[in-house]
Amino acid sequence: MRDDGVEHRMGLEEFERFLDSQQVADLIGVHPETVKRRARRGEIPGLKFGKLWRFRASVLESCIREMMPETADANGQDMAPLQPAVRAARNGRK
Repeated sequence: MRDDGVEHRMGLEEFERFLDSQQVADLIGVHPETVKRRARRGEIPGLKFGKLWRFRASVLESCIREMMPETADANGQDMAPLQPAVRAARNGRK
């Protein structure tokens, strides 16, 4: 422990909370079974623990951005970022 009262992490990175298939479905507006099916096919990166699928919000956001054909609408303006929704999901809010 350091003298200045600041917690020393000893090189460990902060652990990112996982999302379940329902949370991912709510974020992207699909049914949870669609999320699980796409994860089984490898279309959405996730981890399976027994019967449960878990997803990292940061990896999911990157994957969704890559799946989108363009990041601009018909007027050429950028679409709203997914970050606020991802941030809310990480904090357990809708």
